[in-house]
Amino acid sequence: MKYIFLDIDGTLYSPKINAVPYSAMDALKKAKENGHKLFVCTGRSLSAAKLFLNLDVDGFVFSAGAVVYVHGKRVHDKAFRKEDIVLVRKLASLFNLGYCLEGNAGAYYDEVAYRHIYEYFSGSAKNVEEGIEIMRSNCYFPIEYYDENDRVSKICVYAEDEHMIEQLKKELPEEFNCLTTLRNPKIKSHCVEISYKTETKGTAAKIVCEAYGATLKDAIAIGDSSNDFEMIRDCGIGISMGNGSEDIKEIADYITTDILDDGIENAFKHYGII
Repeated sequence: MKYIFLDIDGTLYSPKINAVPYSAMDALKKAKENGHKLFVCTGRSLSAAKLFLNLDVDGFVFSAGAVVYVHGKRVHDKAFRKEDIVLVRKLASLFNLGYCLEGNAGAYYDEVAYRHIYEYFSGSAKNVEEGIEIMRSNCYFPIEYYDENDRVSKICVYAEDEHMIEQLKKELPEEFNCLTTLRNPKIKSHCVEISYKTETKGTAAKIVCEAYGATLKDAIAIGDSSNDFEMIRDCGIGISMGNGSEDIKEIADYITTDILDDGIENAFKHYGII
């Protein structure tokens, strides 16, 4: 039996089709039937992962490791302090950067961040209205909807040029981790995830395995982005999607095919999961 951790965006879900490929869904079903434990391990907050909560899995990791659920029970939760949220919003506005506060009830974007988030989710949309509806279905809302009582576990900052974010990084306290998870110079869209350094997908995978009396040697991690680095590095087997970033491919034990070329299914077959 293996403990398998799967990222969402770029691994399970493709914005090009606004769905999880059929081959991936079938592979998950077969893996469960073969006795393996499955965990969604995403950078999305609980709210933004709403459409994936009905997957037949054994647990969830949200906000790139800050929130962990095993069999419906929350076993770990590290939210941003209120003063840290205020600081990041202040710095983002100071340096003309967009931001999105990712909480349990919703993910809340300002006017600058809207364009970047829309570009990601509208890949399959026929018009602007449909693109906005896809955003809403994934619980992304304008900043006016933000309630300070919502527990924010991660903040994303957006810019047209990655260098625009460097000044913000210099102003943040040492305890923060700033990780570039999106680079798209063609459409001038870059995203940096801000979280506490103590919270990663790797630390979350360790928490999950310990809940079962297992270790990371018994785990398999599959991802495509920089926030998957620690779990791919630390798990017994680390797999990069064919569409993964170069830093992930460099440390992976195996590189499977693209998400839309049966990447999950081929990875599971390669390691005898199915």
